[in-house]
Amino acid sequence: MGPFFVALGVFTFVLLIAKVMELTDLVVTRGVGLDVVGRLLLYTLPYFFVFTIPMATLLSVLLAFLRLSADNEITALKAAGVGLMQLVPPVALLAALAWMGCSALAIWGLPWGNHNFENLIFQTARAKTELALRERVFLDTFPGLVIYINRLPGEGQMQDIFIVDERDPSRVYTVVAKRGKVYPVSQGKVTVRLFDGTLHTVGSGLKSAQTAQFDSYDVTMEAGAFSTAQRTGQKHEKEMSVQELLEEMDKEAPTGKRHNLLDMELQKKFTVPFSCLVMALIGLPLGIHSRGGRSWGVAVAMVIFFAYYIMLSAAWSFGSQGVYPPKIGMWVPNAVFGLVGLMLFNRELKETPMPLLDQINKIPALLNRLRGGGAAQEG
Repeated sequence: MGPFFVALGVFTFVLLIAKVMELTDLVVTRGVGLDVVGRLLLYTLPYFFVFTIPMATLLSVLLAFLRLSADNEITALKAAGVGLMQLVPPVALLAALAWMGCSALAIWGLPWGNHNFENLIFQTARAKTELALRERVFLDTFPGLVIYINRLPGEGQMQDIFIVDERDPSRVYTVVAKRGKVYPVSQGKVTVRLFDGTLHTVGSGLKSAQTAQFDSYDVTMEAGAFSTAQRTGQKHEKEMSVQELLEEMDKEAPTGKRHNLLDMELQKKFTVPFSCLVMALIGLPLGIHSRGGRSWGVAVAMVIFFAYYIMLSAAWSFGSQGVYPPKIGMWVPNAVFGLVGLMLFNRELKETPMPLLDQINKIPALLNRLRGGGAAQEG
């Protein structure tokens, strides 16, 4: 179990570092406290663990059998009458524990983490309005408004702003300004004051159009857009429990896009944890048959999981477009990799030659020779 927890810690740490870099901006430019950042990181852990647990399962199984194979212990075990099936129980136990832990996180931990993450972001945004704004992103946080800001230097300042205001059914306002400033929530409203800009007004049906220059122009918005999902009564599908997803699906048309999104989120809570079993199934025969050191094992594990993640992302994309039912599509990656694992396991069980793996196993030796040749030339 030691290699499993080491791999889990390393993979999770790498993902956390990326998230820390993203959240650092909140501390440096927005004045958010470290305690808030710490809580945000805590709420992201379930999401990271759901993906790093299958990765750690694959890597730990692969490295364990790579080491046994490199030390010729596999050959010694076979000579002593220990077959492949007798090596399965400890791997199956690890995979089952990983699957159960990952399932618990996906079913209960993910909704808890995602919901609290969104709540904390919005609660902080109510005190620091500019947190709801992002550079170089079209934002539809406020109903009837689309906002684009090129730069946010900090302290509520904005540069190069573009706003489309469709709140008035009779006309559409398009505002372009060089500078702007966001003022804190007051009496339930947020005020964005724009400077040095142009206001374009288009009437309904494109029957009239006006353009005006301004030195200062205020855009007032309801602060309700900053309220938490809990207070508005609305949740994103990533914040929902299994029961909530099922209830929402019952309200939607079975062929609708919203229904597909809800169903995919539901299926993901089971497909990703199930990949722990699939990864263990692949890692066992691959580790026995492969030749190479720890770095080679890490590289192989990363390639396998990267391929799995690409296939999972493709399944999500096709499912959201209604190409196929989510109940089928979201399980395709597990089915494909599971079949590969069964094929490898069966060939290893029957000691059938695996030419492709044999060719791949030559890569570490080739790299070592190239490295050695380069060192000799330098000498």
